[in-house]
Amino acid sequence: MLKGSLSHHSPFTHLIVSLLAVVVSFLLAMFVGTVLALVFFDINIFTDLQAIDINSDSVNLSVLKFYQSVYSIGMFIIPPFIVAFLVSKKVREYLYLAEGTNISKVLLATFIIIFSLPMINLLAQLNSHLSLPEFMSGIETWMKNSEEQAKIVTEKFLVMNSTSDLLVNLVVIALIPAIGEELLFRGVLQGIFGKLTNNIHWGIIITAFLFAALHMQFYGLLPRMAMGILFGYLLIWSRSLWVPIIAHLVNNGMAVITKYYIGKGNIPEEIETIGANENYWFTGLVSVAIVLLLLRVFRSICKRKA
Repeated sequence: MLKGSLSHHSPFTHLIVSLLAVVVSFLLAMFVGTVLALVFFDINIFTDLQAIDINSDSVNLSVLKFYQSVYSIGMFIIPPFIVAFLVSKKVREYLYLAEGTNISKVLLATFIIIFSLPMINLLAQLNSHLSLPEFMSGIETWMKNSEEQAKIVTEKFLVMNSTSDLLVNLVVIALIPAIGEELLFRGVLQGIFGKLTNNIHWGIIITAFLFAALHMQFYGLLPRMAMGILFGYLLIWSRSLWVPIIAHLVNNGMAVITKYYIGKGNIPEEIETIGANENYWFTGLVSVAIVLLLLRVFRSICKRKA
């Protein structure tokens, strides 16, 4: 019987299984996505290259968003369940999905994300001044080019002319990544790296680094890593993956909704860079203090309800 068949194997074996599951699931999802794109959009990605070229004027954003969803499901959502099925007899418990949450934890996690925004912008400011050593200049150039390309994709995705565009983006950019990335990184990899290093804190840090590095955005490495660390501790203390999923959803959802209302002229564009003004050090450090306080309260609530 396959269920739980690898439960007695080493954490390193579980890591290899996880990587294989991600690769195989991703390739299968891309194949299915290609077939579905041909059926529903009448687009063959191998011949209709301009339809999926983000730099092309004739790019089909609906197809790109469709592929983004397929990519996320194939790479992030399906593999954790495969891994959990193979390494544990209790899939939901392994992925921290069996434990529910409550309104106090959800609200605190939400406040942590909201009050962390100036801190995240402070880290982005610091990140913008970093550079790799001269001998790694080629890697830095490649990373910056990747970041520029990702920025172009994000800007085009976030052009929203209607409520339906907003709803689609909330699903594609906020909901699916929040569920998928938390399932893979916090649900699977964080536990594996915690066991490999025999230290849960290192497990959180290593997973957060990989979470940030996966986005291939050099100037977003520090803020994304900090966010990953926050998600990691929210999981460890609450013992429920639903808490970091909701926190991740709030973070992504706020970005999408803010961009929507900026585009409509209802709120100023400066709100996106709160804490990144001339007083960004002061604002950022106040944000750090508030977040640490809220994390302490969150931890105490989790202990009290344990």
